[in-house]
Amino acid sequence: MGSWLSSRSALVGVLVPFMLSAYAVFSISLAVSQLSEYLSEPPSLVLVAVLLSFIGGAAGGVMIGYVADRLGRRPAIMISSILFGASVLMASFMRALWELYALWFLVGVGVNSLNGVSYAVVVEVLRSSKGVFGGFMQGLYFVGFLLDVVTFALVRYWRPYFLTVGAVSLVASLAASLLVPETARRWARPASSMARMGRGLAVVTVGLTAIVAGAFMFSVPLLSVTPSFLPSMGLGQGLLMGLSLLGLASFTLAGYLSDRYGRLPVQAAFAAMGLASSALLIPAYRGLLGALALALMFFFTGYFGYAGVWAGETYPAEYRATATNVVFVVGRIMGGLSAVVAASLFPASLRVGTALTCIIANVIALAGSGVYLYGRRLEGK
Repeated sequence: MGSWLSSRSALVGVLVPFMLSAYAVFSISLAVSQLSEYLSEPPSLVLVAVLLSFIGGAAGGVMIGYVADRLGRRPAIMISSILFGASVLMASFMRALWELYALWFLVGVGVNSLNGVSYAVVVEVLRSSKGVFGGFMQGLYFVGFLLDVVTFALVRYWRPYFLTVGAVSLVASLAASLLVPETARRWARPASSMARMGRGLAVVTVGLTAIVAGAFMFSVPLLSVTPSFLPSMGLGQGLLMGLSLLGLASFTLAGYLSDRYGRLPVQAAFAAMGLASSALLIPAYRGLLGALALALMFFFTGYFGYAGVWAGETYPAEYRATATNVVFVVGRIMGGLSAVVAASLFPASLRVGTALTCIIANVIALAGSGVYLYGRRLEGK
């Protein structure tokens, strides 16, 4: 009974900060227009903050992953929560573009490092159904984004909006992190270096990195750029609520399917359909057809849902959090770049730029599938 309660507490302790990390990092997507007007800068320059958040996550994720493997999961989650919560709160007082960039860099350090540590906790706490739970947890990104939509509907100006998001994220995440038991102590053994991994596992790591990079490049533009081009398609912002719930359902379903049929087959199928639905968005410029294309794209991002758990279960416990964050380094950078690429690739249309970026993303993910399969064959699995 005690073990079950401890596991439940641990999962609640990672779910709440995970959801609020999305609430924090994607809060900027609803305020792009207001920030652009206040700073007298084009939206594309404001969106550079998204890129910087992922660059921050790439660097900070590995460092805090190392902290999690050496000092423990709970301290790492608390440090991450302070970084993203306090940084969004401080953004409510910023007056210059460079301040926004610096603060969103720190938001990225906190958010992305938290994600990597959370995957490690899930792998260590759960004995089964890791895919479905990992999918549900990653799907909380859409719930966090939905909370942004609701908050911005209630608090219409960016300063009190960032203040609200930052304060809620900081306080609630720190409180929840206290529920996380120290799972890292279970693996008390001499530290092993990632440099010792064999050739097969190294190739698997390259494949996983490409899959994760594709997943980031597919998901990030949908969450950060879509709000800006919906009006040009004749669609209301209310559609974002439905798309967010669809994303949550998709991530959970994909995780369940991966538990049942395997991580790789489900990922490859979703990436192929994601490629097709992204291509559909190019001609689907208005109305019902445009809404359908977006709905399909949000749905087929589902393979991102269990990517963290997939990475976590691939590596031995003594360097699991570090390795998971290393796999996500390139993905975080590519994900951040994807928002800027989507805004710049086809300047005449954010919609077409987003579609082209998502096509490229799924091609990368499918290439990663092939490399991953080759690595597993080298390992003899």
